[in-house]
Order: sequence, then structure tokens, then C-alpha cells
Amino acid sequence: MSNKKIVTDAYQWSYSRYVKGDPDLVDFAQEIRAKGLLAQQIYDIRNRLHMTREDLAEFSGLRPEAIEDLEDSDYDGDWNEAIDRINHAFHHWFTDVIVPAAQMKPDDYLVKAVNA
Repeated sequence: MSNKKIVTDAYQWSYSRYVKGDPDLVDFAQEIRAKGLLAQQIYDIRNRLHMTREDLAEFSGLRPEAIEDLEDSDYDGDWNEAIDRINHAFHHWFTDVIVPAAQMKPDDYLVKAVNA
């Protein structure tokens, strides 16, 4: 049995036992799940783009601690605003860093000795 199956079974059991049937808890559980999925996406995209948390903070205008909190689903600020800033940061990182680097020629990143 895979670990994912165990986690799914545990989630389903706890949801059925403690959450199901209580509209407030259902809403809360859905909000927590949505934040967890957003957190995972932020982490995954940041890593695929080879960004550090500091890079993402610089390009988004958020503090590195806020990026960490978002990735841990523990952010206390406005999630919608933060996600907008992060999407903007990912876009600018791609267009300002990745694309220009991809367009470089080998001589553009070759350290050459300077004769004095």
C-alpha cells in the first residue's frame, strides 16, 4: 500500500468522523485544503524557476518570512493579494531573468582573461 493511500484514508476517516455534517467545519476544511494546495504550487513553481525565497521576496515585494509562511500555509495576511504579487513576481522572474539567460550565447557567459 502506498503512503499516499494511507494519507488519503486517514484524511477521509478524520473528515467523516469530525468534519462531515458541520457546515462551519466543512468550510474551514475546504479553506485549509485550498491554502495547502496554493502553498504547494508556490513552492513547486519557485523551485522549477530556480528561485530562492529571497528572490521571490525581492520580485514580489513581500518579506522572505512571508514567503516561508505562504509555503507553510501559515500566512496571516491577505492570501489573494499575496498570490497576485507572487504571480507577478514569477512572470517578471521569467521575463527578466530566465528568458534573457536563455538568449545568451556561450561567449556572453565566458570569463575572459584581461591583458593589462
